[in-house]
Amino acid sequence: MQRDGYNLEVIVTGDEVLFGRIQDTNSNWLARRAVELGAHLKRVTVVGDEVDEIGGVLRDALTRRADMIAFTGGLGPSEDDLTVEAIAQVVGRDVVHDQGAIERIRKSYEARGIEYTPRGERMARIVEGARAIPNPVGLAAGMMLQEGGTLIVTFPGIPVEMMAMFDGSVAPIIEEGAPTRFVARSLTARVKFLEFFPIYRQMHVDYPDVYIKNAATPPESREGRSSVREIKVDIVAEGGTRELSEARMEEVVSDFRGRIEAKGGVLLEDAPVGPAC
Repeated sequence: MQRDGYNLEVIVTGDEVLFGRIQDTNSNWLARRAVELGAHLKRVTVVGDEVDEIGGVLRDALTRRADMIAFTGGLGPSEDDLTVEAIAQVVGRDVVHDQGAIERIRKSYEARGIEYTPRGERMARIVEGARAIPNPVGLAAGMMLQEGGTLIVTFPGIPVEMMAMFDGSVAPIIEEGAPTRFVARSLTARVKFLEFFPIYRQMHVDYPDVYIKNAATPPESREGRSSVREIKVDIVAEGGTRELSEARMEEVVSDFRGRIEAKGGVLLEDAPVGPAC
């Protein structure tokens, strides 16, 4: 599959991720969502809550000149939420506060009967010259910062906040900048194991522009190769428009289904791989 186009890197911050205390689901969601919008996710990096570590990862990413670098985590009120400070250090700018975010935080505290303290203003931090990304379901503001040819965007680590902010403010930017669109499907081939792989290998030959990946587990015995198995297959098709990529997907799936059925099997449609865009 072609790998030119709108390139994205994701940087996940948080000691809790590195220590295995929580599972990173943000990068998985971002990968699926961004790819369907037309971006090529090039790399996902996880880093702890240290300014120098975060800054080092950002510097490396900037040298690769991605179109967008997306951070998740490190925007909260705690002293170890340091994503904004690290970005500011790398780009040589000051940390400032977005006044609109401060007002939203104040009003939220008042509505909840919580005493307002300057600590809450940490959730309004952005880098000088950046544009704040409003948070429709939480308090911590994100930001967009253009650095050379790369757009740096930040989101809180809380998944529901990250998703809402991405879809509301960042998804349209990717969709506008990406030259192609992707569609993805997850299928299950129910067929004799020994019949599956000749079909699978030939599909790769016949459709070199389409991503086709199986998740088969080899049988433990020779007899198992002759038994009917359920084998998951992910397919991602690319086109200049969503309509073209959908048409390519229909062509590939129809052909794949015909080959499986010719061997006495069936091809079942699973739930969509990612959210519809």
